[in-house]
Amino acid sequence: MRQRMISHGDIGMEHVNCDVLVLGSGSAGLRAALSAREADLEVLVVSKGKPGRSTATWMSSGVMAGSTNEATLKDHLDRTLLAGRGINQRELVEILVKEAPLRLNELKSFGIQAEFQDGFLFSKGRPPVQGHEIVRCLMEKNQELGTQFVGNVLVTDLVMHNGVGAVKAYRQSSDQWIVISAKAVILATGGAAALYLRHDNPKRMFGDGYILAIEAGAVLQDMEFEQFYPLCLAEAGLPSLLIPPKLADCGRLINEQGEDILDKYGIQERPAGERARDRLSQALFNEAYRNGQAVCLDLRSLSEEQWRIDPFSAAMAHILGDRYGAKHRPVRVAPAGHHTMGGVRIDGSAATSVPGLFAAGEVTGGLHGANRSGGNALSETFVFGARAGSSASNWAKGRSDGDRQECLKQLRKREFNGGNGKLTMTDLQAKLRKIMWDECGILRNRKGLVQAIEAIKEINDEGDGLPLGCRGLELADRIELQSATKVAGLIVQGALKREESRGAHFREDFPEQDDKNWCGHLQVRIANGEYVWNFQSEQPTV
Repeated sequence: MRQRMISHGDIGMEHVNCDVLVLGSGSAGLRAALSAREADLEVLVVSKGKPGRSTATWMSSGVMAGSTNEATLKDHLDRTLLAGRGINQRELVEILVKEAPLRLNELKSFGIQAEFQDGFLFSKGRPPVQGHEIVRCLMEKNQELGTQFVGNVLVTDLVMHNGVGAVKAYRQSSDQWIVISAKAVILATGGAAALYLRHDNPKRMFGDGYILAIEAGAVLQDMEFEQFYPLCLAEAGLPSLLIPPKLADCGRLINEQGEDILDKYGIQERPAGERARDRLSQALFNEAYRNGQAVCLDLRSLSEEQWRIDPFSAAMAHILGDRYGAKHRPVRVAPAGHHTMGGVRIDGSAATSVPGLFAAGEVTGGLHGANRSGGNALSETFVFGARAGSSASNWAKGRSDGDRQECLKQLRKREFNGGNGKLTMTDLQAKLRKIMWDECGILRNRKGLVQAIEAIKEINDEGDGLPLGCRGLELADRIELQSATKVAGLIVQGALKREESRGAHFREDFPEQDDKNWCGHLQVRIANGEYVWNFQSEQPTV
């Protein structure tokens, strides 16, 4: 990797050149890097934390949808479109269904420890962190091919000009800024579920990539669609552990009055935790946070065979059943923020609306529509990660080093906004998460969303800037909060504008799905320094 030093104002800053720059080291970024390295290009993967570990992939259940069986292929297509409530980008869905089996078999050839069952590949990681095995497999393959990594840096700015790009990033451990320029850039930064009070994502998963993308000129869409996983452990002192959907279906989901939740809310899909995540999350939120009724999952009557109904359930049997007591008593459950379905709009080649900028994985929006079917998140990362890497490498081969200078000039003009923040980052993050959970979470209405917009502005004002001499973790936290409030604002504004209920977006004041007016995507971009919203109709996919 070529390196040199440049001057950035009065700050000496390390400058790194590469052919393809990948932002994010989850499965989308790692798979994209492989395709770019296979094209014999210099590839650099940048991540907030230790490469691979500070990712949703690492913390995932490791369940991946995809099978070569013809009947299962059709089922995969049908359930993806059904979950999306009519607004999936059909082209992306067809690509996913067609190529997922190829990418999953490719993982097997890379040496992943996993097994196929009923149209899914189940990773055999370290329960409850099943995704560990996926990361291990992809990291080892990248290291074999010579991919370069830079960890523990926070990317603050992305500039694209004439088809090439550059980023500015802060390395908190050494209190240093670095600039990285590239002939092509791939965004694979993940989602924003950590904006919510209850979530199962890495704690710093605030959606940084959305702001990098939109400020670089890209179009975002569907930001109002945040998926909540309904069946998460909600016991005091225990983590928000995901409960396998098939395992949950073997037990009884009841409130304090003994009412069966699935019957009470007319939820017929099975497994409900996989195929009705939106409606089940809404039901549980209504019971727990509106009616004040604790909801418990009773698994005491399950046989040992049922505890091992699929590899995911079998892997969780000891932790959930023995360690956390679900074999001996009902356990309390509640929804948690899980997956952001909106994001950067891409085409089938993983290209964004900005030349030279590509994206893959949870940072993108459009594939899942209004709700994501279980198992598709990881499969999406492999399919579109591979496409992003191939597209970016083809693009990079046609660019020259001289095109990067204008990007560097633009980065020099960007300075972090200084000020006098008073509250701690912990306080402000807690305030942001609570307002998002209460007013822009599972159940929404106009009054609450308007309140959320004002509250987010106040949080941003309170945390704006940094005290003189602030550095290290405190500086990184303040930079991150500014980005997080921008992302939260986009989610809330999208939720306020979409006056209907569809999939994971439920408006109490507009409880019906309105295909006449809202079958499509709310899109947003920046023009003349302001957010500009428009609605793009989508031909109904179901």
